[in-house]
Amino acid sequence: MADATKVKTKRLTLVMTHQCNFDCRYCPQKHEERYMPRETAVKAIDLLMGTADRMQISFYGGEPLLARSEIEYLVSYAREKAKKITDFPLSFEITTNGLLLDEEFIRFAKANRILLALSHDGLGQEEGRIDRGGRSTREIVDQKLEMLLSAFPETIIMMTVHPDYADRVSDSIRFFREKGVRSVSLVPAHGERVEWDDEHFELLRRELEKVERLYEEWNQGEDIFRFIPFENKIRNYIRGRDADSALCHFGGHKVMVDVDGNFYPCSHFIGRDGFCVGDLEAGPSIEKMADLEKKRVEAETCAECALRSRCKHTCACANHGHTGNMSSVSALQCEYEKLIIRLADKAAAELIRPENTSFVERMYKE
Repeated sequence: MADATKVKTKRLTLVMTHQCNFDCRYCPQKHEERYMPRETAVKAIDLLMGTADRMQISFYGGEPLLARSEIEYLVSYAREKAKKITDFPLSFEITTNGLLLDEEFIRFAKANRILLALSHDGLGQEEGRIDRGGRSTREIVDQKLEMLLSAFPETIIMMTVHPDYADRVSDSIRFFREKGVRSVSLVPAHGERVEWDDEHFELLRRELEKVERLYEEWNQGEDIFRFIPFENKIRNYIRGRDADSALCHFGGHKVMVDVDGNFYPCSHFIGRDGFCVGDLEAGPSIEKMADLEKKRVEAETCAECALRSRCKHTCACANHGHTGNMSSVSALQCEYEKLIIRLADKAAAELIRPENTSFVERMYKE
């Protein structure tokens, strides 16, 4: 049995369901009518809250708001439990596709200080993120975005770029800006349903170069626009942190609990053979997590690269998603990381000036 007292878990993710009301073109998940029983979620909270010094609980899917009533119960349960522990910081996070958001749930989220992030692909939403009936979700999710921003102006957009819509990236960023969004995260889609070629990546490169110019324009004076890929590279460089240790949560301080109570190191590995690192009976296994960590090694091709400390080349889920191996970096990931680093540095060279105090303070703030 694992010694759970040594697992200082800070991030607990509960997979509330495998079902989703979307059928995105790039999504690798198998949507099944499987939901986490309440007793499983409660047991996970009890187990891990007892071994951590603070905790963020994230609700994950599928689409987590399909289990809305359970989420509401669990938030209240965790808050009551945390009150009995001296000085125990507790926070919550939900990433949703937005379809089931309403004013009532937004009020609940605001009252309980739940961070809501919205999955929205901008102009790629129209064709790339359809519902289970094959209908576009663009119009209704745009309405949900406006509703969300009215209550949470700092809402983060989680944008995924399908290669077929790579030419829409900069216009999508403009769209978000016009809506009042101030923070956008972006990742290229990967997995067995997606294929990038040189032509599509060249489109992405040109679009991100446009985004870099917009980022410079929108971060002058007191203006703020956070493009997360650039922000992370700049801030990590300033702090002397390598990209992987700052952003990859693979291992002991993050545990995902699947609907059946099995533990996994991160979302990409849920249900995959060889990646279960414990269960609710035994707790998260330090030994199993350590064994997985040993298999996550730096690729020989990266060892001499001057950008290795700034690149997510040892991110287990990104590598496995692109190549099927935790330690093999795809050509796409390599070129994307080099591109983001170059553009982030270009932006930093323009924006980090004594007179541009707002941006400088944001980058240097701990």
